[in-house]
Amino acid sequence: MKYDLTTQVDVALMEQWLSTKENRHLATGHVGTHLDTYEKSDIPLDYIICQGILWDVSNIAENREISLSDIENLYIPENAFLLIHTGRSEKEKYGTADYFREHPQLSNELIQWLSNQPLCFLGIDCAGIRRGKEHEPADRMLEKNGIFVIENLSNLNQLRNTDAFQVYTLWFDDPVATGLRCKVVADII
Repeated sequence: MKYDLTTQVDVALMEQWLSTKENRHLATGHVGTHLDTYEKSDIPLDYIICQGILWDVSNIAENREISLSDIENLYIPENAFLLIHTGRSEKEKYGTADYFREHPQLSNELIQWLSNQPLCFLGIDCAGIRRGKEHEPADRMLEKNGIFVIENLSNLNQLRNTDAFQVYTLWFDDPVATGLRCKVVADII
């Protein structure tokens, strides 16, 4: 069974936001489900298919930062796609102010630890792994270690109670944009 993890974008909300941006082309890459590539690193084609791992933190994510001490029995195999389920995309509609306001985030210690794991992608169902001015530096640190952050995923709750699945990710290269819109699909094995 396959699940589309790509967030559906409300065109009216997207146009409203894009109308406030100086460079519409660059801003469009950061709409909906996308991966950040601030370092403009080449993304290996082997990343298209990864073993998926779901880490469900929806019981704590709205109350505090997700920290390294929250990890229990999380095994990360080589070339994995770690999906962090915060529950934000189920509670708030993408594109609304409430979706972006004080979204869940990972602690800096956890991000540092994840940067040394054998990951291809780190996906999350909210607007990023850090908020505000800390967003881009966190994404850059992971990218320098070959790990790309994919934001604004949805339907991660469909993967609960799933033991094994693969994740297919397709992105659209752009020589200038720092956000690349992408399609993410989980296939339960």
